Amino acid sequence: MATSPRSSRPHIVLFPFMSKGHTVPLLHLAQLLLHRNVTVTFFTTSANRPFISDSLSDTDASIVELPFPQNIEGVPEGVESTENLPSMSLFVPFATATKLMQPNFEKALQTLPYVTSIISDGFLRWTQQSAAKFEIPRLVSYGMSNYSQAVLHAVLTNGLLSGPS
Repeated sequence: MATSPRSSRPHIVLFPFMSKGHTVPLLHLAQLLLHRNVTVTFFTTSANRPFISDSLSDTDASIVELPFPQNIEGVPEGVESTENLPSMSLFVPFATATKLMQPNFEKALQTLPYVTSIISDGFLRWTQQSAAKFEIPRLVSYGMSNYSQAVLHAVLTNGLLSGPS
């Protein structure tokens, strides 16, 4: 990637968290970007690829498949999306396991033509390290609405979770 010449078209990498509620907004963004002649590369896992492929079937978006970590304590074998977790109590180990995808993500980035920016899910914080390593600007995608995001910000900023004083 570092030696790839810059294209006249921007090239955006999209990487959602492995949950349809986080993936759908980035699929919509992909469609908007593609309509504006932006090259789009969408990262996902093998179990999530059919959903992504169906959604982007009439486009020239590229899809890069990364292996999801296996043998994660508490997370059943083959589970690659939060919809398939037997209990949301396994969410933290599932989300933490995504960090193990970083080496494969970085290898894949190196094979791509020049990347203008990365837009990745807020749960994939480790993608900031990868973006910095390759000097690629990164934007964060939060699947929740702007209103929900504003309420969360107000709660955290004003210490409303700390209880009565």
